[in-house]
Amino acid sequence: MRVRRVLAKLTAIIMLIGVFSVLPINLGKIYADYELVYDNFEVDYDGWCNLGVDTVLNAVENQGNNASRGMMVSNRSSEEDGAYSQKGFYLDGGIEYNYSIYAKHEGTDVETFKLSLSYLDAETEERITKVIATKDAAAGEWVELSTKYRTPKTALDITLYITTNSTSDFIFDDVTVTQKRIVGSNTASAAGNRVLKDIYAKYFRVGSVLNSGTVNNSSITAMIIREFNSITCENEMKPDATLVQSGSTNTNIRVSLNRAASILNFCAKNNIAVRGHTLVWHSQTPQWFFKSNFQDNGSWVSQSVMDQRLESYIKNMFAEIQRQYPSLNLYAYDVVNEAVSDDSNRTRNYGGAREPGYGNGRSPWVQIYGDNKFIEKAFTYARKYAPANCKLYYNDYNEYWDHKRDCIASMCASLYNKGLLDGVGMQSHINSDMNGFSGIQNYKAALQKYINIGCDVQITELDVSTENGKFSLQQQADKYKAIFQAAVDINKTSSKGKVTAVCVWGPNDANTWLGSQNAPLLFDRNNQPKPAYNSVASIIPQSEWGDGNNPVGGGGGKPEEPDQNGYYFHDTFEGSLGQWTGRGAAQVQTSGRTAYKGSESLLISNRTAAWNGAQRALSARTYKPGNKYCFSTVAMFIEGATSTTFYMKLQYVDSSGNAHYDTIAEKTVGPNQWVHLYNPQFTIPSGASDIYVYVETADDTINFYIDEAIVAVAGTVITGPADPKKITYGDLNDDGSIDSLDLTILKRIVLRKIVPDEETKAAADVNRDGSVDSMDVTLVKRYVLRKIDKFPVDENNDPGNNDPEKPPFNYDAALQYRPAPNSYLNQCPQPGRIVKETYTGINGTKSLNVYLPYGYDPSKKYNIFYLMHGGGENENTIFSNDVNLHRILDHMIMNGELEPLIVVTPTFNGGNCTAQNFYQEFKANVIPFVEGKYSTYAESTTPEGIKASRMHRAFGGFSMGGLTTWTVMANCLDYVAYFMPLSGDYWAGNSGQDKANALVTSINNFGYSNRQYFVLAATGTEDIAYNNMVPQIEAMKTKPQFVYTSDFSKGNFYFLVAPGLTHWWGYVRHYIYDALPYFFHE
Repeated sequence: MRVRRVLAKLTAIIMLIGVFSVLPINLGKIYADYELVYDNFEVDYDGWCNLGVDTVLNAVENQGNNASRGMMVSNRSSEEDGAYSQKGFYLDGGIEYNYSIYAKHEGTDVETFKLSLSYLDAETEERITKVIATKDAAAGEWVELSTKYRTPKTALDITLYITTNSTSDFIFDDVTVTQKRIVGSNTASAAGNRVLKDIYAKYFRVGSVLNSGTVNNSSITAMIIREFNSITCENEMKPDATLVQSGSTNTNIRVSLNRAASILNFCAKNNIAVRGHTLVWHSQTPQWFFKSNFQDNGSWVSQSVMDQRLESYIKNMFAEIQRQYPSLNLYAYDVVNEAVSDDSNRTRNYGGAREPGYGNGRSPWVQIYGDNKFIEKAFTYARKYAPANCKLYYNDYNEYWDHKRDCIASMCASLYNKGLLDGVGMQSHINSDMNGFSGIQNYKAALQKYINIGCDVQITELDVSTENGKFSLQQQADKYKAIFQAAVDINKTSSKGKVTAVCVWGPNDANTWLGSQNAPLLFDRNNQPKPAYNSVASIIPQSEWGDGNNPVGGGGGKPEEPDQNGYYFHDTFEGSLGQWTGRGAAQVQTSGRTAYKGSESLLISNRTAAWNGAQRALSARTYKPGNKYCFSTVAMFIEGATSTTFYMKLQYVDSSGNAHYDTIAEKTVGPNQWVHLYNPQFTIPSGASDIYVYVETADDTINFYIDEAIVAVAGTVITGPADPKKITYGDLNDDGSIDSLDLTILKRIVLRKIVPDEETKAAADVNRDGSVDSMDVTLVKRYVLRKIDKFPVDENNDPGNNDPEKPPFNYDAALQYRPAPNSYLNQCPQPGRIVKETYTGINGTKSLNVYLPYGYDPSKKYNIFYLMHGGGENENTIFSNDVNLHRILDHMIMNGELEPLIVVTPTFNGGNCTAQNFYQEFKANVIPFVEGKYSTYAESTTPEGIKASRMHRAFGGFSMGGLTTWTVMANCLDYVAYFMPLSGDYWAGNSGQDKANALVTSINNFGYSNRQYFVLAATGTEDIAYNNMVPQIEAMKTKPQFVYTSDFSKGNFYFLVAPGLTHWWGYVRHYIYDALPYFFHE
């Protein structure tokens, strides 16, 4: 693959001509040939679109000029069909440019290629089209079309076209436009050294809007590049701009990015992140999309048909963006727009659903679905198909109106808790009045309410109207400042969500949907900053400015952060390709024929050479050259060879422009066997660019599959097919029983008649003394003859005895609150891993997370701690980036403050489950599922096996999870011995005595002594649960079933109180840091 040339067309320099009053540049005289356009299609489509409704435009590997990537035009219906690209951003009227393009056709005869140019005449408002170059070409022959051409000075929106005089398929590549230019000096700057994206880089993105007209206005685009790091297409990505009626079916909705192409290309080339807007909207969605036969006069389709169309549309939109602009930073998307009614009757009685129908504010979605249930469907599909770093938003206006605000918040909280929504978009079309309907108090109250959900917020369409002079520019400036200040304050104080972007709805007062008379934006009609700009720019002191090209807010613009497992991405291929594409002629698709996990994997087929495989682009923003990363995937093949060698490799271009293909991992394997391609410490070479990870085979073209593709933090432990399984000592043939067959195998091993593999050898060493000998034979023989019922072991070598010489624990009899060191919230050099598990039980199919300590060994036994979340949260909360408990555990274990243990975060959400009755599911389903899969002290998952291991099992929970903890104690004391209720009381009775008495009754029913269970509760004095917990704790102190001290060698009950702390995980995680080391010593 050829290296993309560094273009002399640095965008800021392009804009010098005619816009010196805007750009802060100081240049000496330079005489040079400037390459204004160089489209080589090595990464993106570079703004080129299909010309003709059925014409297909595809990037093709190794078929471009000089065997590079080129653009294939096929399925043409007429000679006029081909490809086109708007170049008004780069080219101005009245200037002579040199044009060049390479092309070849797939026909049989000599054909004539035509390079055409069109422009809009600013005086006549006519669009003029000229053929500026032609070239005859034989079949399969690359030819260059080149010419010099000057448009009139009045020319705007210059567009290039490539066609032929037939309907044959053709390929084009290497489109260049150059100009000999003299660049003079200039020192003018409209805004000094201040630019908004740098000022707010440490808080959030600052965005603006482009449309098909403003993207070709050089003054506006120069200002955009300077000031902003987020762009939203005003109309070009809405449904009426992207849906294609012709050829659509219920299961394959055709989409087009043609109207957005020039904007997406501008953003991709200038590293500006994009907010997608929007997928689902009652407005600007053609009526035929909802009707039978895709006709406006058809009947309304059924919900099931609309489900198909909705999923296909969302799937194809994300796929098309990825296909044409894989380098684009699509960091957020408005999945659903304006679905909640302004009518308080409908927010009160209809869940906020709009009136059904089409037009005049009515919703065709409600017409079909009857209510707003389509919203969750849309987010479900978007979550399934969106890129991992693209955050999903619900967006609305009048979002600060109390009844509408509350309806939006309730709906979004539900979506957020289900893991479907990432944030709320506040459109923020307001006026300059600090009071009243859209006053700052109402606005801030709404902002805080959405933040309290726990999700992020983006201010998506901000404009502050002066209402045709009713308000002064200073009043407008004060209102803008108050909005930005509110966003900054949230980010300084919020322990939950953040404001990740503030986007103004227009570049200047000449380009606003409100009309220039209302002057609602930061820049005036001449792109000069207004008082509003200056007020906004004054909030952040210069010492807090940052790099606007790498902001902390707004998703993927900064390097992607690893998730709670340390994964930068984790592609499971369950209904989605992720961001994987075919390499060479290979085709990739999801397949249910086989899977390592789940039900689908990625099938790679149609390979014509061994290097044809599957690849995924890696952004250098995240995967920094010179740094180490962990790479992992599993691969297999079913037929076509007796064995093959799989390679996982890294393709990149070095600083000299040379391509490299470095091996990350390789394995040889036979058919129908998954093999683990894994390298936990692979260094991306310094100076690398254009980086891809890919999988191929050594020397064949068989179809193969990959699954569970992961890139993670260096050193991350990722298990694969070769992971060790739990050893049953004495069961040498792994048939589930220890009998005479195992004895025979053992004798043959000792006599050296057979050589065992490592697993068999480990199972044969029944006394675990490190050797397989006659002593092991004697023990197995005695076991088979039922002389013994278990194997005696050398305690010093027993892997199940993690610490046989462990000294008594040094308890503090009056434990005090002590927060974990700040460094414990950072990534640990020895991280554990978190596994998402799914199980089916009495409340249906649910998920939980399992924390496995660093170096987890299935042959060892681990204590286990089940930890429940609070109300309005879920199983992901505790290991999320907001809590980071796993990092605290990592550091505690690494530093010897805590024995390695397993921590499980289940949920009481789902089915008929509640915080009060979760103990039923816990006992019936959760413990057997988890401890049947992971290595704990439970010898079996029968009730007897679980009861026998109860001293190695703990349960805790925060808030409503604290209530769950008390109910587990009252109902599962025979299964659990240690309890940690955090900021939550027992709901048995009204008084503290009632609650204590209820616990005593339960304990007496189980018949345990006060040396067989232990309780360490905790809260803060300012916690809302404090006043409910204290009476219960005091009553418990009077009962002989509870001996109050934190020295559990002498007592069994303690209450840790943190002065001044409130009801927040940010404090509660430190209670766990203090309390957990006191468990599992008795």
